Amino acid sequence: MAEKKIKINPNEFALAVISGSKLDNPDDVRASKDALKRYLTAYMLIEEFNELEASQFKFFKKADREMLVKALEGLRLD
Repeated sequence: MAEKKIKINPNEFALAVISGSKLDNPDDVRASKDALKRYLTAYMLIEEFNELEASQFKFFKKADREMLVKALEGLRLD
């Protein structure tokens, strides 16, 4: 990973997010709005990530990237 840039397909990521989401509102319109909101949020998040990866990470040295990866591996998402 240290030498390759990461680029995530925003559409594929957003579709994966909503396909794994529990959208069980009995109101179809509300459920659709919730799904759309979740899709757009995920899409925009990955767009921002890809921009950051393209611009900021090119200035990091290899050792800096490796240290960042180790720090991220220690994070727990609950």
